[in-house]
Amino acid sequence: MTRSRWIIGVGLVALLVSGFLIFSFQFQTSLVVIQPVRGPSVVAVYATGTVEPVHVARVGANVSGRIEQVLVQEGDTVVEGEVLAILDNREAGAAVRELEARLEYATSDVERYRRLFRSGNTSAASKDQSEANFRSAEAALEAARVRLQEHFVRAAISGDVMRSEMQLDVGDLVTAGKVLFVLGNPSHLWVEAEVDEEDIPRVLLGQKALIRADAFEGQALEGRIKEITPFGDPIARTYRVHIALPEDTPLLAGMTTELNIILREELDALLVPSSAVVNGAVWTVTGDDVAVKNVPTLGPIDGTFVEVLDGLDESAWVIREPTPDLRAGDEVRVTREGR
Repeated sequence: MTRSRWIIGVGLVALLVSGFLIFSFQFQTSLVVIQPVRGPSVVAVYATGTVEPVHVARVGANVSGRIEQVLVQEGDTVVEGEVLAILDNREAGAAVRELEARLEYATSDVERYRRLFRSGNTSAASKDQSEANFRSAEAALEAARVRLQEHFVRAAISGDVMRSEMQLDVGDLVTAGKVLFVLGNPSHLWVEAEVDEEDIPRVLLGQKALIRADAFEGQALEGRIKEITPFGDPIARTYRVHIALPEDTPLLAGMTTELNIILREELDALLVPSSAVVNGAVWTVTGDDVAVKNVPTLGPIDGTFVEVLDGLDESAWVIREPTPDLRAGDEVRVTREGR
């Protein structure tokens, strides 16, 4: 009798456990599974930059002084060497005139001593001294003329006056070395960007760059890497990169930009939702709805999708949002979406 009761008890327990498992499975949250899709995948380096003329010159005065004349305006076209502005040069001009007079006297004096020396009426030392005085006066005049020319602000290159940094007026005081004018060719532009030193080894000449500017919201303009500076900035930890722009670019000099330098672009990549990737693993289910843990080789993540480079079949059913308690071999309830 006791044995029969024990057998009946075990049977009831087994029945209850089995019923509980069936009940639990029926009411288990259904996991959505999808199959990978094909689409574009891009690996890019982010940077910021400014649109500048390819050839640009920032021109200033070599000496401090007050503005006497401003000869150009923004938008004017100038040629190399053309005078843009003149500083008060009365003192420098007076010094030149004084030294011109001194040189004139030294010229006549050296000629007189040479005639006297040839006729034997003066010594070689006196003649040599007059020649030394002549050379000294000549050198002093040349230096004074250079100082006078420093009061004339000239165009360093041919191009347009793109900006007058100080909006100069007659009488304004300027200091030596201060930029007064920015010259360049507004039809020949590029983007000067700063790339982080961690990313620069992957940036190569000729790579495509997608450029965005606030003035052209929603547009991605194209450029190509033209130059990479060989020496970085150790303070900012960046390298300067120049991106060539097409002749018909709508960008204007001085605009700030954001860039994505394309390192790799795959138009037909195998993609899974980023929510399906947990600690580098992608969970799939078999035909019998058993969970399988896969660790494929993954590519870039764009926030929505992750590229699968290797280790996952295109026909696999991927759990879109795996639960934290999921274990390999678990039998799960699934809802298949898509194909």
